[in-house]
Amino acid sequence: MQIFLIVLVCFSSTVDSYERSSSYQKNEFTKYLKELKGNVVEFNSIPVLKQYEAISGINAGYGFFAPNVASAYILKVSVYDKKDKDNIKVFFYPPFKTREGLNRYHTLLGYFQDRLTILENKLNKKKAEEFKESDKYGEYLDIFIKSIGRYYYKEYNSDQYFVECTLYLYHYPLLRESILQKKEPVLIQLLNVNVNPLKK
Repeated sequence: MQIFLIVLVCFSSTVDSYERSSSYQKNEFTKYLKELKGNVVEFNSIPVLKQYEAISGINAGYGFFAPNVASAYILKVSVYDKKDKDNIKVFFYPPFKTREGLNRYHTLLGYFQDRLTILENKLNKKKAEEFKESDKYGEYLDIFIKSIGRYYYKEYNSDQYFVECTLYLYHYPLLRESILQKKEPVLIQLLNVNVNPLKK
């Protein structure tokens, strides 16, 4: 019984991740997979079964084995001189005092996987099916970017400088590129946000 439930959860989470991936295509087969996943989710929602899966840890999900493996995101904060428009300084993460702060920052960057989905939906003119795929949620995520950017106005006066934040998706090298020793990182620009200081 335990193995059967694990297989069901694996199947459900893998199909769910595939639906969110960039390689997802709508056809008869994927339509069938979606219907089958819906039946599995409904079965796993049975009260006693749901509690058992939670206690035993079965419902943790195994979507990370699916095509939609989490991507790495990099946030670059650039400080410019207002007068000359020269780039004064570039930062890739705030000056955290603890390792825990840095770990939480990297966890926060992981949330921008949803921001990528929103941008893909806009590009493909696809209607958002969930709140996490909507423009409103994208604006909510952008607040984090602006908050991080505003931190630097503590050191760089807003009368003399302005801050710009750029969100990049790290493009991992393909297998054939790795074999050919082409390992230079490629950053794909997703967002560019001009950060204005809070009004006093």
